[in-house]
Amino acid sequence: MHGRLKLRPPDAARRRQREEKLRHYREAMDALLGELGVPPAQVLSLTGSVLAANPDVGTCWNLRRRALAALGGDWVPSELSFVAQCLAVNPKSYGAWHQRRWALARPGAAAPPGGREELALCERLLGADPRNFHAWEHRRALAVQQDAEAELAFAGALLSRDFSNFSAWHHRLRLLAPARGQGTGTGTGTAGALPAPRLREELELVQNAVFTDPTDQSAWVYLRCILSRAPPPPRVICVHVDREDATLAVIFSRPVKVNPERPELTATLDGSALPGPWRSAEGRPRPSHTWLCDLPAPPTESPAHLEVTWAPDSALREVTLQRGEDEAWWQEPIVERELFWPELGVADAQVLQEQVQMCQELLELEPQSRGCLLTLALLLAALEPRGRAREIREHLATLRDADPLRAGFVADVRSRFEAALAVLGAGEGLSLSNKGLTSVPLLERMSALTRLELPGNELRALPAALGALRRLTELDLSGNHVTEVGAAPPLPRLRLLRLDRNPIGHAPALAPLAAWPRLALLGLADTPLGSAPGGPAQLAELLPGVDVTFS
Repeated sequence: MHGRLKLRPPDAARRRQREEKLRHYREAMDALLGELGVPPAQVLSLTGSVLAANPDVGTCWNLRRRALAALGGDWVPSELSFVAQCLAVNPKSYGAWHQRRWALARPGAAAPPGGREELALCERLLGADPRNFHAWEHRRALAVQQDAEAELAFAGALLSRDFSNFSAWHHRLRLLAPARGQGTGTGTGTAGALPAPRLREELELVQNAVFTDPTDQSAWVYLRCILSRAPPPPRVICVHVDREDATLAVIFSRPVKVNPERPELTATLDGSALPGPWRSAEGRPRPSHTWLCDLPAPPTESPAHLEVTWAPDSALREVTLQRGEDEAWWQEPIVERELFWPELGVADAQVLQEQVQMCQELLELEPQSRGCLLTLALLLAALEPRGRAREIREHLATLRDADPLRAGFVADVRSRFEAALAVLGAGEGLSLSNKGLTSVPLLERMSALTRLELPGNELRALPAALGALRRLTELDLSGNHVTEVGAAPPLPRLRLLRLDRNPIGHAPALAPLAAWPRLALLGLADTPLGSAPGGPAQLAELLPGVDVTFS
């Protein structure tokens, strides 16, 4: 009907050609699979006829490898030539690329001198499709033996034709990894920024790219990468011991997984090793910021000295619980930049300021450039978080409006910024009221808090990492979107919890709160549960001893 594309059936000649190909394919497959003891030379002929038409028949590649191994002789050059023909049919054939790597890895088989033929193959295929990831991976493996500057020039030539070639940007970043102290892998925590001359060259390349096409994200991602370093390895940032709860808590800078059979985390009490086991404060067998260990009853008439060691960094953390004290803790001093952009590896403030100026000049021309808005917000947060807070919020608000499909990501960036700002000025109490938070990052940096106020945000559940707040006594989550508690994180000192104006409609949703031994007051004003038939009575049975207020 109207608007439909009419598809013409293939003409008779084309149909006959297709039927002939199908007939040959079936005959070849029947011969390969239906008879035993087919000579290797015939196997090569039959598989060759099939794969030349359809390189994705994995069975044929398997049979071909077996035949080649049995045949012996120097078959590598001819096989590489055959695979190249198959790649001309389908440049992204997994089977063909696997066959090429297998042939090149055969004992006694060497790649062409200097890999020139392999590089030429990759260049030809990437010229036809710059995003052929098979060709990029093959070239990246060859690049280990090539001149890095020549490979950088190759990537630069592709970028000069198309700055949106994300694969070329990624190849360039991988080539620069040794200059950043990262080897050729994903890097280690000691990797820093590029040497100054190389960094200047890369920044100039990025500037040309973003001013050519400010809306493309590839160059912006690359810019943030070359300004960054590999994430620092996890380390212990807080140790807390609670006499009444008889628990030792160890809090890390990043989530870690402690193996209960061979724990890298060890602790001693007055020189005697604690037997463990360690358990996650999130209650699930997954990486966590906070790990807990039960203590034997600490002595009450003398100080109790605890030592904690995390094997990967071998640093010793000590805390002493004095006589008559209920708790003791040690906490690492906070480094401001780690809160806002922990991966930032460029320490030269002038370089960062130049990037700020570039972003500001570009925004005058393209005020809706998403990559520019995000990069500028991160740079300002790393340089002057408190002095430029209003400007950062404005850029993030503009970014949210310019990119509604990624509003959730922008909200998480904003949440981290607001949490980091609050942590800088926190004492024993911290307020993050009406900040539009969709999550509560950096809880591991709030372990000394006794009061946390989070009313008027966009939270839908209790943050899983709340278990890091071992000293917390008051928590206000009023005016969020919490419908149930879920797995209640261990908060041994919490006495007051406010859940007013949350859509909690049934008592069992709050049953996990019974795990908090000191909880005495629960606020549920303006919640559906208050008017639910039998709801208050059922809640009283589930939480005996807790004073619940519905007004």
